[in-house]
Amino acid sequence: MKPISRRVSTIAAVLALSLLLVGLTLANLRFARGSPGGNDYLSRWVGARAWVVKGLNPYDPQVSLEGQMMIYGRPANLAKGEDLAQFAYPLHSMIFFAPFALLPYTEARAAWMTLLELALPILVLSGMRLADWRPRPWRVAVLMLFSIFWYHGVRSIIVGQFAVIEAVLIIGALLAMHRQRDILAGSLLALATAKPQMPILIYPFVLAWAAYARRWKLVVSMIVGTLLVLGVSLIFIPTWPLQWIRQLGPYTEYATGGPPVWILAGYIPHASDWIYWVLSLVFLGYLVWEWFRSLGKSDEWFQWTAALTIVVTNMIAFRTATTNYVVMLPALVLVLAALEERWGKAGGWAGVATLLILGVGPWVLFLATVVGNQENRLMYFPLPVMTLIGLLTIRRWKTRSEATVGPDVIGVVD
Repeated sequence: MKPISRRVSTIAAVLALSLLLVGLTLANLRFARGSPGGNDYLSRWVGARAWVVKGLNPYDPQVSLEGQMMIYGRPANLAKGEDLAQFAYPLHSMIFFAPFALLPYTEARAAWMTLLELALPILVLSGMRLADWRPRPWRVAVLMLFSIFWYHGVRSIIVGQFAVIEAVLIIGALLAMHRQRDILAGSLLALATAKPQMPILIYPFVLAWAAYARRWKLVVSMIVGTLLVLGVSLIFIPTWPLQWIRQLGPYTEYATGGPPVWILAGYIPHASDWIYWVLSLVFLGYLVWEWFRSLGKSDEWFQWTAALTIVVTNMIAFRTATTNYVVMLPALVLVLAALEERWGKAGGWAGVATLLILGVGPWVLFLATVVGNQENRLMYFPLPVMTLIGLLTIRRWKTRSEATVGPDVIGVVD
């Protein structure tokens, strides 16, 4: 009877999930029809549709012009900071965008929104697995809802930011390492190069850490996987790297987001450049020092350093956005788990207070400072600063383990 009961339960779960996805997509379709936009996704969809359906180069100016006409009804004005709707991603990102190019834009946007709405709770669940944290079911539900409805989640969904999928790739790789599925981890990190500014620091850290731990499957799969996706994309369009680089110049003019360190330095105009570089080097120097300290240490130590790397990336990266901040969700979960483990009920209440501050505070700040549809630069500070403080608070608890060099003792075997 038990196998039959399990089969019925599985079928019921699949049906329930299918109904949920259909209902969610229909709700998103209604929203997309009533609220045109999603420009971050639109630019990628236009490029993908031009390539898949029309056989055009996604980096062609005419393709970008088509996106501008969809947004403004006319060519964009770069002098006014208007979006040029350039594809602006490496060609191998088409792995993720191409399937949606077969749908009309509104339907594609609705389906993409559904994908992002599923991915955000997955980030929370992955963070719990990484932290080996098993909170009560109601807290899991709260955290999953938080991941969708906090400022960074809602904004990412509405504009259709690929950063959510990128975050799943990065955190998925860390979780695969945690379970010693190194080929999977390396493959995910290779795919994460689709948005290179997000894994720009975690990639070399993982590579160095894995080499020191003699986890050669991870090292080889990262390198071979990256070369493979680049090589295949070059077969399709041999000149795409140069065309992509050309698009990055104008892109930085209308994509005005900058990291907190850059924004902070900008408050002192006459010395902003050198202050930015000094602060960036300080952060980077400290991070590299933590990298060296973590080599050969336990998985717990590695995970803390990986979380720190992700936060510092968003503090100093040349180009970032508040939508990219969703990748810090597992780092936040790591902090919440450590506080509860160390301080018990007091730590649990500290976690509740943290969620309230980050769940409500950014929305209040946004509504108080928004001009038109442009978020204020202050929006770049709350999450990375609070998460960094949290990670430094739990640092001593997570970096006390003895050295455990070797591929058989680092990580958790499923």
